[in-house]
Amino acid sequence: MGGGEGSTARELLRHNTIDQVIIYDIDEEVVDFCKSYLVANGKTFCNPRLRVIINDARAELEAGEERFDVIVGDLADPIDGGPCYKLYTKFFYDFTVKPRPKEGGIFVTQAGPAGIFRHTEVFSSIYNTLRQLTTFADVATYTAHIPSYADIWGWVMVKIITLS
Repeated sequence: MGGGEGSTARELLRHNTIDQVIIYDIDEEVVDFCKSYLVANGKTFCNPRLRVIINDARAELEAGEERFDVIVGDLADPIDGGPCYKLYTKFFYDFTVKPRPKEGGIFVTQAGPAGIFRHTEVFSSIYNTLRQLTTFADVATYTAHIPSYADIWGWVMVKIITLS
């Protein structure tokens, strides 16, 4: 979901065990710009294992039948009223994300600044939202220093349990 600049796809496609990466990104202009001018990701968009679908990730996940081993949310932060706000809600996670991974699949989302002074901006609320859902097990966080953000950045990862 998101990731139209190609960086997440680039990192996933480094692994030969990955059969296919699909980018669902709503902003065709960003994707086209990055294909043309973001040199670090230029080869990514030529990889035959990559499919780029220009559409709302939510709409694609809700309409599709495909199931995934891993779903990555590489979206803008959930700022109230922002373009991605609804992609960080309990409703979205429970009714749109949960049905899409294969049994035991993984969902991971970027969760914004996670340092000691800024983790309350969005990181803590994303983590707490995912912890509230009983169909997700093994909710875990991880962080890394991202020099271009000048901060510690966080992600939340969950293993999906499908209750049949």
